[in-house]
Amino acid sequence: MARWKLMTSHYLNVPGEEWEYTENDRKTGRPRRLKFKVPRFLDINDPTCWTNQWGTNDDKEGEIIVCWEGKGESSDQIFFGDPTPDMVPMDDEAKEISKSFEVTWSYKPETDTGSYSQSMIDRFQIEMAEIKTKVPEIPGLAELTAAIAANTIQNQKIIETLTRRV
Repeated sequence: MARWKLMTSHYLNVPGEEWEYTENDRKTGRPRRLKFKVPRFLDINDPTCWTNQWGTNDDKEGEIIVCWEGKGESSDQIFFGDPTPDMVPMDDEAKEISKSFEVTWSYKPETDTGSYSQSMIDRFQIEMAEIKTKVPEIPGLAELTAAIAANTIQNQKIIETLTRRV
């Protein structure tokens, strides 16, 4: 078995999730349908997404357990692709699989708030701000600015000489 519990809401590729786009062909008038596979949003706060639930109507709680095809229980949600750091392994096989992704997930957020994906967004924003503030080093830029400054001074002297004669 390879089962994980979702700790945050996820968009996961699951079997059978499709979006259909329909348009009418202008020449023939016949409908044209295109189907695209799309991920499903599994919300940990939505009781309709829970695979395990307990409690009564007033204090109902639940969780979403996901697995790869043929690797879980019948109530688990099957998904395709790699697990994420926001999935907690439920068994030894899932722990081994998650451990193999530790290098990929090497970035650890500095705070415990938010999820792995939010911490990645924060890190990218910090890196982008650093890149924007860096002045690129261009070879020959100092010589070019010195030549422009000298040219400006020379132009000023020419203009002054020409205005004195009038």
